[in-house]
Amino acid sequence: MIKTIVLDIGQVLADFNWKGYLEKCGYDGETIERISNATVLSNTWRELDRGALSDEEIVRICCEREPELEEEIKTFFKNSYKTVEEFSYSVDFIKDLKKNGYKVYLLSNYGKNNYSYAKDNFKFIPYADGGVISYEIKRIKPEPEIYKALIDRYDINPEEAVFLDDCLPNLEGAKPFGFRTVHVTDFNKALEDLRKLGVKIG
Repeated sequence: MIKTIVLDIGQVLADFNWKGYLEKCGYDGETIERISNATVLSNTWRELDRGALSDEEIVRICCEREPELEEEIKTFFKNSYKTVEEFSYSVDFIKDLKKNGYKVYLLSNYGKNNYSYAKDNFKFIPYADGGVISYEIKRIKPEPEIYKALIDRYDINPEEAVFLDDCLPNLEGAKPFGFRTVHVTDFNKALEDLRKLGVKIG
């Protein structure tokens, strides 16, 4: 019996649309590709989520990949919080789960500064019962320590929990602990998958 719902943030509760942000900046396709490869599509971005390196160090590493775009990359990092917007359904989704008796926790790879903005502006966050954000513990999904941190912090029984994420490796990382998982590619499909697991929605 499912008692706990664990939710990723990006692409589950909020839209991480860095490409759309860069397009709004007026960059051409080649420039967008170069900025993206130097930042969000690089392994360095994962280190931003880990929080072990300073933001300044991460920006420096990314700028070294594309020195001709140093100013554009610095501007991108300065405004990176603008690349994520919460989905319109997120608040009602969490409120509905809680109304039906489920505990709801967040488990997300997120950098400190960007999460600070999210916490102050995303309306769904206060409705969650808690969560573990990667920068807090210097671990990122799918590293096992981040799942264990969530389990231990909230005394979760993974066999009575389901984890929703848009990234398959993150879901695979949760399975050894006993979590059931839902791969989120479409919100309505995710709701169907939850109902198949016996989760009450609506």
